[in-house]
Amino acid sequence: MKTKIFLAFLFVILAALLSNFIFEWLMMRDFDNYVRGVREDQFHWILTSVESSYSDRGWDKKALSESIHWSMMLGLDIKVLDVDNREVISSLEVMESLSETMRHRMEGLFHLHAHKTDGRHNAYPLHIGGRRIGTLLSRSFQKEELREKEAAFKKRTENFLLVSFVIAGGGLILIALLFSQYLSKPIMKLKGISEKIARGDFAVRTGIRSGDEVGKLSEAFDKMAESLQREEGLRKHLMSNIAHELRTPLTILKTHVEAIGDEIIDREKGLENIKNEIERLIKLVKGIEDITAAEASFFTRGKATEISLREFLAGLVNEMSPIFKEKGLDINITGKNDMLVTTDTEKLERVIRNMLSNSLKFTEKGWVRIDYGVYGNEFFIEIKDTGRGIPENEIPLIFNRFYRGTNKIPLNPPLLKGEEGGLGLGLAIVRELVEVMGGRIEVMSRLGEGTTFRIYFKLQQQNK
Repeated sequence: MKTKIFLAFLFVILAALLSNFIFEWLMMRDFDNYVRGVREDQFHWILTSVESSYSDRGWDKKALSESIHWSMMLGLDIKVLDVDNREVISSLEVMESLSETMRHRMEGLFHLHAHKTDGRHNAYPLHIGGRRIGTLLSRSFQKEELREKEAAFKKRTENFLLVSFVIAGGGLILIALLFSQYLSKPIMKLKGISEKIARGDFAVRTGIRSGDEVGKLSEAFDKMAESLQREEGLRKHLMSNIAHELRTPLTILKTHVEAIGDEIIDREKGLENIKNEIERLIKLVKGIEDITAAEASFFTRGKATEISLREFLAGLVNEMSPIFKEKGLDINITGKNDMLVTTDTEKLERVIRNMLSNSLKFTEKGWVRIDYGVYGNEFFIEIKDTGRGIPENEIPLIFNRFYRGTNKIPLNPPLLKGEEGGLGLGLAIVRELVEVMGGRIEVMSRLGEGTTFRIYFKLQQQNK
């Protein structure tokens, strides 16, 4: 990861440096073209000035001298020839015609006597009115000092470019290293934490807090680790509870088998006790299957559908009313107005069934009422019974797995066959499903008077 980020930065750096060199080359080329164009314009001005120095009477040496003088100031060594190729005037002749002071200054600039200019003259024909009047020979003054200065300038330019490339390139590479290290550090940290989680250490957290994509990834990673830690704790807790729940019936089975073998108790009574314990084991396994199925649904996003809440609850009541009537209990829906809600019907059905089963189990006489309605931006479903109630100190514990309470109020009439020996899983499943659905549950109860469960869920936008 770090290598890829560094190579990406390096590619950008090289592209930037290359574009800089191309820009500089284009700029220097345009500058050279500009200088060349200016010199061409100046030369054509001199050429026109020389041609204008000719008339029918011949060459005007004074006007020619001024033109040659300006050409020398522009760095040109000029000779003018007539149509017979005889020299009319030259830069050297103009130099000789200057005053001593001026000539001394001009020689200091061009050193015409010290060393001649190098290179051949370029010939340019001179015309007036389509008639040739002569030839202009031109070449640039080439002083040794000028050559040295040009060479020094080019060398300094090359050195400047090299130093600039080293400083800029080195600095950018250093920045690329630092940035690649900075950007890859949280990724490497996430990699190390994922390896710890793979080894079973679910308590680790990234500790990365930022508003960018890496921060959001770290936040999601921490949530995943927290979920895994919670599920691992539930798994250990469940295994511990299962082991505890299995130990008692198995111990009893062993005791009864040994008692029958030692003829301490009657064989038929012993077998009946063994049968009861086996049924208890079957019920325990069934409870484990139920909570396993419930937990599987926790991680499966159900399809939310729009339903008529009254129709939905009425269907469940009609289905379960026979077992309530068998126990002599009245069950009905008190809500009058129908309402449409969008929810996960599969999970909601499991929640309501478990709550009604709990009311059926712990209500000896009276009734069970189901109400529903809107509370703020939520809708609620309330199940109220006239059962034996829950002690105040036990209300916070009733949603724990395998918690069955310590209430010893006698039931009259007794529970129906198969209702005793509950595993304490129903309400645990209810709360976990409600939380997965994004809802909440409240409990109100008075010992000996009854219990009210109310669950709340968010109203969707279309359910106004």
